[in-house]
Amino acid sequence: MDKTFWDRTWETIAPERILSYAAGFDMAEDSIIAFLQKKKAEYVCDAGCGCGVYSLKLARFGFAVSGFDIAEDAVLLTKKLLSENGYSTQGFKRANVLSTGYPSKSFDAVVARDVIDHMPIKHGIDAIKEFFRIVRPGGFVLLTLDAADSEYELEPHETNKDGDYLFIQGKWNGMVFHPYSDLEIKKLTDGIKYNILLSNGNGFIVALGVGE
Repeated sequence: MDKTFWDRTWETIAPERILSYAAGFDMAEDSIIAFLQKKKAEYVCDAGCGCGVYSLKLARFGFAVSGFDIAEDAVLLTKKLLSENGYSTQGFKRANVLSTGYPSKSFDAVVARDVIDHMPIKHGIDAIKEFFRIVRPGGFVLLTLDAADSEYELEPHETNKDGDYLFIQGKWNGMVFHPYSDLEIKKLTDGIKYNILLSNGNGFIVALGVGE
């Protein structure tokens, strides 16, 4: 994941815009929430929390939430959003997905939405190992992974031997994206058992650590 790109992205976003976005965000139960409830998860890490809207959703469903982002401004936005809605910001910090700094076995689950697909796949494999380090035995890692679409294809980019896109011009200059398919998910999970909770033309929701 390119830190400079994400710092540049989040530093330009006003807190008022996040509050407006949160007000219109779908806070109804989704497949991730349903999975966490079914598995009786209590302590959840929102990895790459961005502006914190999904952290807020998790908190509203009763989960104890911590989280991190590589961009300091994103973490500040998250803390503001949570605190203004009456939720704790303890456990939220700036960190890298490859080295989160949380103690081992801290969480029942890690949720990473729109994170792993924005880094080279080889880093994604390492990030998943870090996520499993911080979940308790029997815990889970949930990912959203985008498939390629026309917008990704049309923005100027280079593609390396691993299939990672590096955007070199335009609005996404400096961003990394790896498009996912069934085959690419198998490469990413590197032998870890998983279930696909949702699959459509836009991408996937994947639960790792699930054998049944």
